Amino acid sequence: MLGKGWVTTLVGVTGVNGGIGAALVQVLEDHGVTVAGFARNPLEGQYRLDVTWESGNIDFAMRTALGGEGQYDAWINLAGADILSKGVRSLSYMTRLDMLWRTDVEGTVKCSRAVVPYLRPGGLIVNMAWDEAVTGAKGESAELYGTAKSAVLGFSASLARSLAPHRRVCVVSPGWVQTRWGNSLSLEQRERLVKGSAGRQWISARTVANVVYDLLHSPGQTGQVITVR
Repeated sequence: MLGKGWVTTLVGVTGVNGGIGAALVQVLEDHGVTVAGFARNPLEGQYRLDVTWESGNIDFAMRTALGGEGQYDAWINLAGADILSKGVRSLSYMTRLDMLWRTDVEGTVKCSRAVVPYLRPGGLIVNMAWDEAVTGAKGESAELYGTAKSAVLGFSASLARSLAPHRRVCVVSPGWVQTRWGNSLSLEQRERLVKGSAGRQWISARTVANVVYDLLHSPGQTGQVITVR
């Protein structure tokens, strides 16, 4: 269990160049936390890591970022497949499901398992789900996301029990987040999307990032699912 003296100094983040990833980096750095950012197409100062790689290659990327010493205080799995962009929406149902499964589900599982030896005692793994993964929503995209994110929820709940009391695992489940894709939509499209959602509003990426940051400093908290609406 973490005490009041817990200090977060190094956090690994996948999908670091996405909307939530960029916001999280800013929040962490504003609080003096060093970020080891991982991306499939990394920018300067970031590390290459594709969550669809074999586990051995993921392990190597994690070790490389540590420089052979030290440990992560937390590991945040943000990498996810984009099945909503214009070019992808026309792909078949099963192709889109495969994209989500390999990235959001298998990628989360592989990264979560691989990071454990490099995660300091009391350290935290945060996985990303969706606020309507269990309750459900109408439409093909909802069916696809519900399938993948429900799997993430189930895996995370069991992993939290497997790693307790030495490591922690929590899940953040946001509704519609105002990322670059959301910004590309017209006002009418944005309003239509959230009208039938559980939260009925768009959430800023910064809001989600702040929830993740708060989890880093929640002593002993594990197995929780934090809904953000």
